[in-house]
Amino acid sequence: MKQRWKKIGSLVSIGVLVFSLSACGQTKDEINSTVQNNLYQTTVATVQSLVQYDKATMEQSIEENPNMDDFTKNAFVSWGDSSEELGAFKEFKETTPEEAVKKDGSQYVITLEAEFENRDAVVEMVYDSKLNAESVGFSADYSMKEKMLDAVMNAIVGLATVFIMLIFLSFVISLMKYVPKLEAALTKKKDSNQAVPAQEDNIAAVNSAPAPAPVQEELADDGALVAVIAAAIAAAENTSTDSFVVRSIRKSNKRSWK
Repeated sequence: MKQRWKKIGSLVSIGVLVFSLSACGQTKDEINSTVQNNLYQTTVATVQSLVQYDKATMEQSIEENPNMDDFTKNAFVSWGDSSEELGAFKEFKETTPEEAVKKDGSQYVITLEAEFENRDAVVEMVYDSKLNAESVGFSADYSMKEKMLDAVMNAIVGLATVFIMLIFLSFVISLMKYVPKLEAALTKKKDSNQAVPAQEDNIAAVNSAPAPAPVQEELADDGALVAVIAAAIAAAENTSTDSFVVRSIRKSNKRSWK
């Protein structure tokens, strides 16, 4: 397996020396025909070798080879992400090196159109100014109907999200009217909790206060009246006035005497 994934790196570097020699004497904005042909052929061979791998094999190769070069690793990841959507590779559509190879600043970009089992795709491979491969990518080709359907679905999802958020906000705002009632209820409960201990403290204070001393009625300042009443009581009880003491005289509510 190690030899298999190394094949991709070898294919990329096949024409590097030829590229360097052929590029001598070309102007800044022009691409030598030999360089174009070699870039084109190298890209075709690299992609044809890459698409032979299945996703599980590529993941295993990346895991088992931590020293794998960056280009091969990135190529495996790119094809692994696109392979399920595109399906098996069939063939490249007819094109010429002049049409496929373009220069973008200091980079060389090779664009190929390929047919796959599920849908066509554009394969783009980029080289740096020293003709070292940098990256390779797969772009699925969608029909106008699919693009329109995708746009409609995105619009529906976006509008649905907006309306759901608006409904949620309306629900939250509708609950705001209960906030004053809840706040009043909590305040009332808090005040009642504070009033109960205060009332209990007042009751305890009243219970603990000393009882008022009984009011003693002062006898009327009339010694003769006291003496007469004492004599009447002694006569009624058949006893002496020395055996009792008259402390108070109060009016009786009874109408008759027995």
